[in-house]
Amino acid sequence: MNGEVDIVIVVIGILLALVATTAFNLAFVFQKRGLNQASAKGIEIETDKGLKHLIKTFIWLFKNKFWLLGVIIGGGGWIPYVISIGLVGIVVSEPVMATGFIVFVIAATRMLKERVGPLEYVAIGMLTVSPVLIAFAGTSDVAIDFYTFVPAFIIFIVLSVPISIISLIIAKKKKGTSAEGLFTMLGGAILFALGGTATNIWVQALLQASSTINWYVLFELVFGIFWYFTSGSYLHLWMFLGFWMMVVFSISSIPFYQGGIQKGKLLIMYPILDSIALLLPIFAGLLVFQQTFTNYVLFFIAIVLIIAATLILGKYQLAFESFEIKNKNDK
Repeated sequence: MNGEVDIVIVVIGILLALVATTAFNLAFVFQKRGLNQASAKGIEIETDKGLKHLIKTFIWLFKNKFWLLGVIIGGGGWIPYVISIGLVGIVVSEPVMATGFIVFVIAATRMLKERVGPLEYVAIGMLTVSPVLIAFAGTSDVAIDFYTFVPAFIIFIVLSVPISIISLIIAKKKKGTSAEGLFTMLGGAILFALGGTATNIWVQALLQASSTINWYVLFELVFGIFWYFTSGSYLHLWMFLGFWMMVVFSISSIPFYQGGIQKGKLLIMYPILDSIALLLPIFAGLLVFQQTFTNYVLFFIAIVLIIAATLILGKYQLAFESFEIKNKNDK
């Protein structure tokens, strides 16, 4: 029989979640400050100029103290985040993590001197409330059947990746216009969210194989495909594929969402990234991993809030950049 979680453990878990969300949100503020300094020196993240240009750009960024500090703070935030989930579970940790938007807004307005209108602050508030509603909607645990989920997962990837590619193509065609930053962010955010979905698959494979896989788990990341061919076990296959999909999607998303952040307001771009990173894995949970909710009303309200807030922020970004371009042309 499961007993109640010790109150001390709950407090520690919540405190760790607060530390993690503070780190994650401050990380993007520091990175944006570094990206602003890059823009001032004429250094732009331009994915259409090839890999060599991107490498040179990110080498410069790694030498920038603010951007590098953001990377370090964000990476460090994963330690308390993982421990928090282990202590109190995602149902407690995620609502606490949503409060990080408060830190984000304060830091962005003070450190970056960014401002948005009242409606946009309402949209950010909607995105803050949404994870709390999803947590109280009572989501079921993920229990992937690695033999039957493949068709649904393939359909999910086939639908998601082209949307990302189309967004990036539009961004390229709209280069220098108000839409470039927004569509660059959308394309990168989808790839980022797919990396999170792949992480879920990899972790589930690890958990299901924990009784049979021990010290040689690292070899699974490289040679798991061969274990699959020799043993026929889908766990080996998805430990291999899940890890490398996580790596490919996550790394490929970086130039695009960082480019979107550089080209737009952080108060607009980061909430869009965060909302897509939340929304896409939710759809994957429902359609691919067969998750359910005990309270679909709260879940539906959360989804409506996320979509509405994202549309509001996207519309603001387009209007704001159009206003800036008009002012430049007038001058």
